[in-house]
Amino acid sequence: MAVSAAPVLELGHPALRHVCTPVGTLDAALADGAGTLQATLAAFRAAHGFGRAIAAPQIGILRRLVAMDLGAVAYPDGERGPLLLVDPELTWKSDETFTLWDDCMSFPWLLVRLRRHESVSLSFRDATGRERRWERVPRALAELLQHELDHLDGVLAVDRAEAAAPGLDAVIGRGAFAAEPGRYRAQVDYLIGE
Repeated sequence: MAVSAAPVLELGHPALRHVCTPVGTLDAALADGAGTLQATLAAFRAAHGFGRAIAAPQIGILRRLVAMDLGAVAYPDGERGPLLLVDPELTWKSDETFTLWDDCMSFPWLLVRLRRHESVSLSFRDATGRERRWERVPRALAELLQHELDHLDGVLAVDRAEAAAPGLDAVIGRGAFAAEPGRYRAQVDYLIGE
């Protein structure tokens, strides 16, 4: 039986503000929820043209689960394709930081200027229960992991918004960026997808 996608909860929904509980054992009910999470990621990517990961609270599952799919890009251990992160935990963060315009499936019409750690290390279990570690991952994956693990703690990108300078916006509409990409590109160190 095919798994259906769920609606992505939007900014303002109370589930997005919950600190999620650990999964522990991935039982049948949670495995079904994980399948829905992965189907939702695939459907969102097809509809919007972006989306590399989604956290469980974004579909109302208040557990520490993240579905990822980097497409053709390999994970640090060389695997590719859909991956489930069970009880992920950041075990190290670099002192170095960078700024970016972040986006989110829960408010795809917005871009948020924020600061993230240049690199992080992660421990998690996959869907089979195997313990995995990624050490000092590159910037693109580091920013994504920080975004998704924030979701598991009820923290949204808008909570971390910071302006480039006084009088400049920290949150903008996607249309504003499209109208003046050079202006907004100049305000950050990195753009997702670079």
